[in-house]
Amino acid sequence: MAGVNWLDISTLIIYFAVVLGVGVFKGRGAREDSRSFFVAKGTLPWWVIAATFIATGMNTEQLVGQNGMAYQIGLPMANWYFIVFIVYSLLIFIFLPVYMRNGITTMPEYLGRRFNSACQNVFTVILILTYVFMNLAVVFYGGAKLLEVVFGLNIWAGVLLIGVVSGLYTMYGGMRSAAYAATIQFALIFVSGFFLMYLAYNRLPNGWSDVVASAPCGFHLMKPTDYPVIPWHAVPLTILGIHLYYSCANQALVQGCFGARREWDARIGLIAAGFCVALRPFIEIFPGMCCRAIAVFDPSFDLGDQPIDNVFPIMIRQLVQPGLRGLILIGILASVMSTIAAFLNSISTLFTLDVYKKWIDPKAPEEKLVKVGTIATLVLMIFGVLFSPFVGILGGGIFKYFQTLASYVTVPLATVFLLGVMWKRATPASALTILLAGVPIGLLMHYQFVPAVFAPETIRQYSLDNPFITGAMTQAVCVVLMVAVSFVTRPREAEAIAPLTFSVKNLRLPADEPKRPFYQSVPFWWVLFVAFYVGLYVWLW
Repeated sequence: MAGVNWLDISTLIIYFAVVLGVGVFKGRGAREDSRSFFVAKGTLPWWVIAATFIATGMNTEQLVGQNGMAYQIGLPMANWYFIVFIVYSLLIFIFLPVYMRNGITTMPEYLGRRFNSACQNVFTVILILTYVFMNLAVVFYGGAKLLEVVFGLNIWAGVLLIGVVSGLYTMYGGMRSAAYAATIQFALIFVSGFFLMYLAYNRLPNGWSDVVASAPCGFHLMKPTDYPVIPWHAVPLTILGIHLYYSCANQALVQGCFGARREWDARIGLIAAGFCVALRPFIEIFPGMCCRAIAVFDPSFDLGDQPIDNVFPIMIRQLVQPGLRGLILIGILASVMSTIAAFLNSISTLFTLDVYKKWIDPKAPEEKLVKVGTIATLVLMIFGVLFSPFVGILGGGIFKYFQTLASYVTVPLATVFLLGVMWKRATPASALTILLAGVPIGLLMHYQFVPAVFAPETIRQYSLDNPFITGAMTQAVCVVLMVAVSFVTRPREAEAIAPLTFSVKNLRLPADEPKRPFYQSVPFWWVLFVAFYVGLYVWLW
């Protein structure tokens, strides 16, 4: 491996040993029944949930893609983190109580119980395909590509290394192994990330003022409507679409909450995760902005004609000396493997409970379900290893590949979950209509409707061809269509779906939860959480 010495190799070996050891140790006993294996039934404390939620959401798509975009457009990238106080609040008070109090294990299971089996089946297929071809493939490829560019490791060897280690402990202990291993990886991600940020900051002659001075169009979160990638109106317009799906209906993220000891642990864990999100820009955005600032004084940091995905590798090569690169390497691997483990476990859960048990062997005993889940994890790991190197060929790069697929898939799904939870009149026929027609609607909106209806100057002035803006338009159409179909089709009985929809009583914890002092209460910490992010927006607007 180029640029890596014996100390880096030793650090890497210790990392693999610790992660495997923690995953195997904490996975003991998890194979006794399917709920213990897949969702760590009632075993996870709040701090594990917080660490798992953060670590699962951090991967090379953010490390590489976000830092590259931050180099190009600056602070607006932080909006994707700072609006968590809205979407996390929706999860804490609206979606999570519905999921947990109904014993939901998978997101398709919720749609099956709220609407019908057809919705569950369609969503299961969509979810498995997107997780395999969009999420898992991108994370495998991104981690291996970064190892190749920075450390000279062959991309196939990198994919195999990452896949084998993350797959082994997930196969052994399921969700519990993945969750506790993610706790270790959570710490490593932030240690290595802040170390790189510290090195970058020390290269700035005038400190943070250099970052502010070099920020494109000023050091602000909100930019004009014609600003590339993230104009200001894209921020509110994506909250109930892409961001709601990612935080409130994403199996890989939400599944960690289902293993909470109590609902209090899940809610407090999410609030703690929300506070930690404020640290992520120091790893995934500010290094890219520092690189742009350093380039003013040091041409070796200037991208020139290179693709923006090279920002993160350039910083590692230029700032981190051999002997210390092992620390950065384990941070990269931690971000990759925690996400891979979560997705492997989520996809095997979906396949075992929503495909195998439902369609193939409804009477399968618990031991067989765990065995099927283990085999599914192995197969997924092998497929991910084999397919992921083709992401660079098929998608034209990590960021483009991921964003292109995500912008069309997530918005219709978010619409179905939002109306399904919030509106009792939403019917099975309306949900199935959106699940089947949502992606085609998005494609028509982007490639046909916007160019045909709006003048080129209007499109440019309001960024109407931006995938986030066309996604919001798509959601508006999906909402109207779902409401219209609901009014002309038969809803399910109100009594049957009442527990599966929002109720004011869900705002409070269940009556059987222990009474806690005010400084441990969910409302106390939620108010501080919201006030913190509102303050950030007031400061940086």
